[in-house]
Amino acid sequence: MSVFDAVTRDLERIAVVAPELAQGAEAFTALALAAEIDGNNSATSKSMCAKALADLMSELRALTPEQEAGDSVDNLAARRAARLARRAVS
Repeated sequence: MSVFDAVTRDLERIAVVAPELAQGAEAFTALALAAEIDGNNSATSKSMCAKALADLMSELRALTPEQEAGDSVDNLAARRAARLARRAVS
């Protein structure tokens, strides 16, 4: 599994309860940082991106409300939002 895949998975979980967070600038920045970490960069670059990514994901998690039991339509909508966010970055 790549860092990009892991961040995508985390954003999909966030999208279930807060789709606006999973489609915001912070989410796209997290995906871009993950792609840089997975790329052919120097160790210094990777470590700087990893620190920024860890801080950003902590912030996103802190902003995410607790998940309530949603129906299947809500879950489908959240997964769709996450897929659209991934496509925009790729």
